[in-house]
Amino acid sequence: MVTDPANAFAPGKQLEDYLLSELLFQGSHTLTWTATQVSVQREVIISSLLESLEHDEETVAAFFADVRAKASVEHPLIGSVLEAVRSDGHCFYAREKLLGASLEQHHQDGLGVSPLHMARIIRGLADAYRHLEVNGVATLPLTPNDLFLDERFHCRMVNMVVDGVVDPQVFTRDKQLLGMLFHDLLEPNQPGSTRMGSLLDFMADLEREHPLSWEQIYDLADEVERQLAEPKNLETLQSRTIPMKPLVSMAAMVKIGIAVTALSIVVGLGYYISTRPERPTERELKDLVRIPAGTYPGPDGMPVKSRAFWMDAHEVTIGEYAKFLKALEVLSDDQKHVYRHEDQPAEKESHMPDDWELLYATAKAGGTWNALKVDLNYPVVGVDWWDAYAYSEWRGRRLPTREEWYVSGSAGGDMGKLQGTGWLPVDETECNELGICGLAGNVSEWTRKRSLNPADPSQPARYVICGASYLKPKFGARAREWVDDRSLRRSDLGFRTLSQSAQDD
Repeated sequence: MVTDPANAFAPGKQLEDYLLSELLFQGSHTLTWTATQVSVQREVIISSLLESLEHDEETVAAFFADVRAKASVEHPLIGSVLEAVRSDGHCFYAREKLLGASLEQHHQDGLGVSPLHMARIIRGLADAYRHLEVNGVATLPLTPNDLFLDERFHCRMVNMVVDGVVDPQVFTRDKQLLGMLFHDLLEPNQPGSTRMGSLLDFMADLEREHPLSWEQIYDLADEVERQLAEPKNLETLQSRTIPMKPLVSMAAMVKIGIAVTALSIVVGLGYYISTRPERPTERELKDLVRIPAGTYPGPDGMPVKSRAFWMDAHEVTIGEYAKFLKALEVLSDDQKHVYRHEDQPAEKESHMPDDWELLYATAKAGGTWNALKVDLNYPVVGVDWWDAYAYSEWRGRRLPTREEWYVSGSAGGDMGKLQGTGWLPVDETECNELGICGLAGNVSEWTRKRSLNPADPSQPARYVICGASYLKPKFGARAREWVDDRSLRRSDLGFRTLSQSAQDD
């Protein structure tokens, strides 16, 4: 353990809500600690300014400017800032402690990563970097100790954002480092090993005349991942019937009888087809809608400054969710973990919604389920937060935060004017001026992360369900509900997804 006798911070000392455990690193300006957030009993990382610098206002201002820059970044693979504190002369901030071991440790342990997991890791990191690049965010250079990989091969990065001007060379060096580090971990002689190895080589090669962009890296990794996750082509079934020669001696009357019988069958079949109810079709629906950057009314009445993002025009439908379940069917048990959240309960073994078999069969036929008319264009329900997270990962997207969900509505007009339209196909619900539909009705929707309830700030942060539903229409698009259990499922609860960039499926 690193020690610094000259500094009053010490293991066992409590700063506000944080109990210091171990000093991990001492830099020129800061100390980095493991700690426990006492009120919620979770492990965090504390970065504190050296006591000798805590009265240097210029240094303090720069310290908190960096913290604000870190806190402004919203990406699921980048560690979150929890809070910044200046109290009793101490300056520090708390950040999320990432799960798993560092890439440095995995290198020492000789970890092997399959091409499918590798494709997912690189796709996710490329998405994080293009988010930083598009938004003009400056970062410090990455090191192997700033990437963490857990036992399910979920990879996340420490928040390296700083206040200042972007240095393009930092991103270039990060590409090289990622290519080199992950190439050493890639399992050889597996389906996809060659393609992933080539992509990692391209990333590591700084002598290329045209280095790969983060967008290109994302697209190439996504292509490999999809190919490895798709079902193999099934062999065409061959008919086993034995061809027979016609009987030359067949009587003419028999021929006529067979012909008449066949004609009757054809006529009857034609009548049946023409008179039976037509099954509803799964329509091609509008996908993502761009929410322009700007300042918009937020969920708590305060303006929210937002970067541009793309939101689903509608809630995820029964037909769309069925495609996700079919994709999972062809994966091995290990591969199915690729899309799971790292905290998903071990006893949760599938992402099949409540009463799925009956709901899906009824939707395909265009019938009635639980007294509700359904087809493949209605929203999927009976899904918990873990299901919504996994589907979003499969699509290469994520769930929106409470603020993003609200901004997608308020950017398109007055949220109070959206009254909701009850239970309908997603493309027939009320839309705002930008074309975001169903915010005030159909079903309530999961959002991505915990949030404090401003009406009861004494309670810990909890997960938020946004929007009214056909069962709970009160307050329309302004409706919101705080819940403790991410395994909650209801017949009026669904979700939609968000992307940091436009996508072409």
